[in-house]
Amino acid sequence: MENNIKYDFGWGNPYFLLEILDRLYQQQLNPHDIKNMIYGPDPGFDDLRQLTKQIIMQTTGLSYKYIVITNGATHGINAVLQMLKRGDSPITTVLTTEYGYPFYDEMIMHKGLKRRKDLMYGGSENFVRLIDSPSNPEGKQVRFGDPSIDIWDAVYHNKIYTDDLITYPDHGYFISSYSKLLGITGARVGFIATNNMFSAMRLINECLKDLATVSVPSQRLIVDILTKVDLERFMGLGKTYLNYNREEFQKIEFLFDGQPIQEVGMFYCAHAEKKALEVLDKCGINYVDLGSSYIRLSLGQTGKITREGIKAIIKETGK
Repeated sequence: MENNIKYDFGWGNPYFLLEILDRLYQQQLNPHDIKNMIYGPDPGFDDLRQLTKQIIMQTTGLSYKYIVITNGATHGINAVLQMLKRGDSPITTVLTTEYGYPFYDEMIMHKGLKRRKDLMYGGSENFVRLIDSPSNPEGKQVRFGDPSIDIWDAVYHNKIYTDDLITYPDHGYFISSYSKLLGITGARVGFIATNNMFSAMRLINECLKDLATVSVPSQRLIVDILTKVDLERFMGLGKTYLNYNREEFQKIEFLFDGQPIQEVGMFYCAHAEKKALEVLDKCGINYVDLGSSYIRLSLGQTGKITREGIKAIIKETGK
């Protein structure tokens, strides 16, 4: 199938946000500022950390004392898991939602930890919850959690992907990134937020020993964007563009026996029979196979490609 891909609805690149950012942001940074290409500060640039505090308040209403800049949300999650594994009461198990970020399995396994796809697990194992809310790909939002230890993977918790900003889990660590907020996944800039000073210091050390600070040009790019682009307007446009794609995908719900598209998040998660998969393959539609006959389709493409892909499916089915 890979050689026949015409429409990429697989991996979660938010192309629709890049389309908006390209309109609203004119880069003025010097990409060849060689004399300043040194290691960045261990926790990340101070101006970026202060801007991140403001953005978290803007998108959640929550305030945090400490911010650690990471190489994307993936790096942030890995750092917290590693820290908790090395703690005074080492974790052995990570509780998650049914699906979650596709890398969860290997991330957890590489730490020598066990994954249980059950946030309500009440066994004797020393566990931490890794709660993606809104969840990937089902768009479910979670209220419960442990305020001292649990990890909130909040990459889709902003005004682009949900209207419900007051539903979130109790947590000890807030993790997100600028990949899904601004669309620039390739910049690889994320962050961990916590109110625990001791944990913050340990996380700075974990990140430093892991990747030896985050890219200076990438951090400066994020700061430049955040100081030049009206984030409220950007998120509003992002929501409009995403909802347009959502409406396009509603046209093919018949292919999956009328299963409604999720109203929150950036994906369409559906049970797909063999005939539906054959249609997608014939049309060159790329998707993520979740197992047990479930697939994930990304709503994050540009409006043009989304429209063309949906039109190809309708033409193939004669609907």
